[in-house]
Parts: sequence; structure tokens; C-alpha cells
Amino acid sequence: MMKLVKQTYVNQGLPKGWKPYYIYLIEVATKIVGKIVLREGTNEERYYDGHIGYTIEPEYRGHHYAYQAVMLIKPIAKELGFNELIITCSPDNFASKKTIKKLHAQYLETKAIPKQYYKDFKDDERIKEIYLLKL
Repeated sequence: MMKLVKQTYVNQGLPKGWKPYYIYLIEVATKIVGKIVLREGTNEERYYDGHIGYTIEPEYRGHHYAYQAVMLIKPIAKELGFNELIITCSPDNFASKKTIKKLHAQYLETKAIPKQYYKDFKDDERIKEIYLLKL
């Protein structure tokens, strides 16, 4: 049985232009298997990094935990006033793309990250596939 455990709400000391976000631990049978983040902001503000992001620890990958975590975070997002969420991934992140496809998110486009946002991404992240998930 999976559950999300709210770890923190980050709303202070954020870099200029950043919106607050929630971090949840993904727990399965008392083991922490990863994290999922829910970021506040409009679709435009979250266009390149997405409203949600997830990380599954390597030893727990392959069990659809990211998909299940997104399904659990959807009602939380709705409660916070979201009707849809932007989800993004790098074109070579095949595991994330499988999760997004399983969620039936709508593909919007593949787009280069504008230079002014480079500081918010890893050096090898310059292009994102952008999807819309209706709640």
C-alpha cells in the first residue's frame, strides 16, 4: 500500500521568481521509495519544470511507483485549486515518458528551455517535452 507523506512546504527563502512547493515522501510498506514535488504557479510559470516532479530511488524503479504517486497527488492538487497540471521531462528520460503516457497526459510540444531559465536546470537539461494532465 502506497501513501504520500508530506515532508515540507517550501515558501520562504526561495530564489527570485520561484513559487512555493510541497515535497512528499513516497512510502510503500514503510519504506521510502522516492519523492514527489507539487509546485505552485500558473501553467506559464511551470511550463519548463512542471507542476509535479518525481524521483524514485534506483532500487525501487520498475514498479510504477511514480505513476501511483501522481495518482495520489491529483486529489491534493485539486484541493489546492488546480484543474490541470504541467508535467515535463527530458526527451531521453524514457521511464518518465512511460509514466506520463500511462497518465494519459496530453503532449503539447518539445521545446528548448529559454536561456534565462538555465540556472534552474542541470547543465545537460536544455530541451523539455511538455505535457498537460487534466485533473
